[in-house]
Amino acid sequence: MVTTQRTKEICQVVRLKSTQVFLVAGTVLLTVMVSLLCIGLMTRYEVENEVANVADVDYWKDKVAPTQKIWYDKGIEELNEALRSPKNPLYPRNVGIFLVQGVDGRDLASLRFPAGDFNQGNTNFVWDQFPHLARLKNSCSQQFPCEVDRVSRALWSGIPLDEVPKSQQDCGELVNGTETPLSILRQAQLAGLRTGFVTTQRITGSTGAALGNTFSNYECDERMPLGSFKSGCQDIARQLISGVTGKSLNVIIGGGRQMLSTLVPKTRWDPVDELLCESNDGRNLLKEWRNQKLKESKIKPIKFDLVQRTDELESLNASSFDHILGIMANGDLRGNARAPSLKLMVEKSVQVLKKPGQGYLLIVEQFIESDMDKKKELQALNETLANLQEDRDTLTLVLMTNAIYSKPSLDVSEETQTINHLLETFKETELEIQQRLYQMPSDSLLFARGPKSAIFRGVRRETFLAHAVSHVLSKSRNKG
Repeated sequence: MVTTQRTKEICQVVRLKSTQVFLVAGTVLLTVMVSLLCIGLMTRYEVENEVANVADVDYWKDKVAPTQKIWYDKGIEELNEALRSPKNPLYPRNVGIFLVQGVDGRDLASLRFPAGDFNQGNTNFVWDQFPHLARLKNSCSQQFPCEVDRVSRALWSGIPLDEVPKSQQDCGELVNGTETPLSILRQAQLAGLRTGFVTTQRITGSTGAALGNTFSNYECDERMPLGSFKSGCQDIARQLISGVTGKSLNVIIGGGRQMLSTLVPKTRWDPVDELLCESNDGRNLLKEWRNQKLKESKIKPIKFDLVQRTDELESLNASSFDHILGIMANGDLRGNARAPSLKLMVEKSVQVLKKPGQGYLLIVEQFIESDMDKKKELQALNETLANLQEDRDTLTLVLMTNAIYSKPSLDVSEETQTINHLLETFKETELEIQQRLYQMPSDSLLFARGPKSAIFRGVRRETFLAHAVSHVLSKSRNKG
């Protein structure tokens, strides 16, 4: 009897200890599983986002000389930054495109160095830090010269250059057509986005004409043939102000007052550019724009303003406005010594475009002519981009092109002279041949930063820009 009781006590003790062991073992096992799960999740995050610490970035340390290792160690920081670039699954709410006409890769390579001193090393522009880069093919060459207006339409409409309609005297059918191509600016408007166009040229230039879906060879009425009037044509200036795309723009800032109005102020610092079109039909399209907005405001309350001086733009409380028209020079902005800076124009434009729950598309054109200080102009762009806070909702693109298309349009005064075919250049000196070859259009460089910037890589056609921007904005978070 005693033995049986003793046996029961021993069994109870053993059972209790077994339970304790089981609990301890279970706790340890659970801890290990949780730890492994955390390690797995962290590893997956690092792989997906390519996160790395400087100490983790390895290279053949034992295979390089000590003096070489110093520079490898310094280079690890830049490599680490590249490995850290995230893969954002979200689409952008906003897109900002900065088009720089007159600068290509060769210019960038030289302009990164301080003037006259290559020993100081090169400096990076803001766009050099963008994680993605693509090259856009240029279909123009000395054998296949292009009209600048067709190049602009190919770029902004997504239609191959060889399919873009040639300029024609009779635009009646084109204006009245129901299947006319839409620029990405108009596509964005139809999708409910706010839109803006800023240029250091006149707003009636080739970029403004293409973005505004205008169909004319002529920037204003002065040079338009009588036959074009009879066929129902309107010049670019009038179409920009009265056309549906132009009227829907929330921001238009640039030059071109002499195309928009017959009577313009002529000052020492802002003379009329006699090489450009001058309206002579008595028009005042600036007044017409204001009257249009007054009519619209009676249907739906909107706040708008017309500015024509730098001090007016500086003092503008831009975030409170729905529409801004800024005509800051009679011709191109470079002709006005008191024209606003690119930084100011872009800053005010973004303030107008930013509205809660609504995305925007802003296109900024900086035209750098051959006689301008390219380094100074790029520094102005650099300052402009540095002033813009990096926004996780905004895709920022910087497109560099040398803007040489060989064959000028009928009414575009700033185009380069027609370049002879390559066979004819062999009659010239070697230096002259090299200069002509340098002037041949090169691939455009497209720098990208922000949501979905990773799709901008590789070598693409000119049409890729319009297709890609149209895609990302169609998927953007602007619904509801």
